[in-house]
Amino acid sequence: MNEFKRVFLLCTGFFFVFLGILGAVLPVLPSVPFFIIASVCFSKSSRKFHDMLMNNKLIGPHIKRYHENNGIELKTKILLILLHWVGILGSSIFFVHGFLGRVLMVAIGVAATLYLLSLKRIGK
Repeated sequence: MNEFKRVFLLCTGFFFVFLGILGAVLPVLPSVPFFIIASVCFSKSSRKFHDMLMNNKLIGPHIKRYHENNGIELKTKILLILLHWVGILGSSIFFVHGFLGRVLMVAIGVAATLYLLSLKRIGK
């Protein structure tokens, strides 16, 4: 792989890690898909950062399960959707004051929910 492509993938991986961290604290962004994309970028650019992400005790197991089975467990899916909607609705009630902003928050919530529902269910 040429150096430009490796550096580009490395920077892209860090960008998606940043988005994943934002997604962990902001209810409108799902974090796991960003970490999965980052792991793919790191797998092609830096074994060190890929291993750090895969061995992270919080996000590593989710990424490994996704890569191994291309899906998530039903209880994880339900919990993600529930917490996502609690955050979306709480944020839109307490922090977003305009009607258009609230509609946008709900639209993002629907899109994220549809994505989570589209993931293959693994396990029990």
